[in-house]
Amino acid sequence: MLKEKLRSQILGGSLQDFKTHLSGLYKGFYITMDAAQAQYIIKISVNPADAADMAALNSFLSNHQLNEKKLLTAVTGSHSIILTIKVPSLAKNIPNTVNGIVEPIIDYLISHTFSSGCSECGTDMEQINCYEINGSHYFLCDGCKNKIQSSLQANQQEIQSKKSSLVAGLVGAFLGSLIGCILWVLIYHLGYIAGVAGAVTAICAMKGYAILGGHLDKKGVIGSVIIMLIMIFFANKISWSWDAYSALEEYGWTFTEVYQDLGYILEETDLVASYYGELAIGYILTIVCSARSIINAFHESTGSYSIKKVN
Repeated sequence: MLKEKLRSQILGGSLQDFKTHLSGLYKGFYITMDAAQAQYIIKISVNPADAADMAALNSFLSNHQLNEKKLLTAVTGSHSIILTIKVPSLAKNIPNTVNGIVEPIIDYLISHTFSSGCSECGTDMEQINCYEINGSHYFLCDGCKNKIQSSLQANQQEIQSKKSSLVAGLVGAFLGSLIGCILWVLIYHLGYIAGVAGAVTAICAMKGYAILGGHLDKKGVIGSVIIMLIMIFFANKISWSWDAYSALEEYGWTFTEVYQDLGYILEETDLVASYYGELAIGYILTIVCSARSIINAFHESTGSYSIKKVN
């Protein structure tokens, strides 16, 4: 996850690098550190003596956040602290930033007799292990890990039992995708090929499918993606037709005629390669921009989950 030189400077090098995250025990507290979109998510497992201790901790964290500009959020669960830290622009500043934010919190916890254990139930009487659950990391006892796994299994079964209305869903996907297509045409008219418009097309198509289809299941995601690809083709054709119409309007051409005869116009102006080249670039940018949303939607549509012990 980090170069060894940087890792060794974070919290005294106590966190082990597992490539996807850092985790370990620092001054008696279980800590995990995940990277996500120019941010670090740091979880500290804490076990207060009573509710008053957590109230005082929340007050301390609020003041701490005011003093640390890189500390974006600091929230507590019943047995955890979750910090969101903005990653410094210079990698060499990462250790100082993380240490400057986390060290005062650890010192506070020690001075106020907090302990550390399972981040769900707080127990420190059982063996505590680090688990990766759907890409995030937590220190848990076996009992809480089993409860979470059972909950994920039940959720998966519930999701897979739901069925969508394919025809109504595809109509919804078509209507939703129109928003992205309009955005594509408008951005193209400004002189850009907009992958972000393709991503909006995908998201709106899936949302439309879910609304009219009743549920976004696996076939809904696949159908929405197919409609997205088709609609982008037409959005690109409309964009080119718009440009061609601007040039041919004075010769008596209507937009409908330009749209219908665009293939002929492209051949006559030797722009066929440019047309399909831009379409290919548009598809590539769309896939890049929308891949994460599509993959996440597919996983959610099947209720799939992952949970594994980190060695």
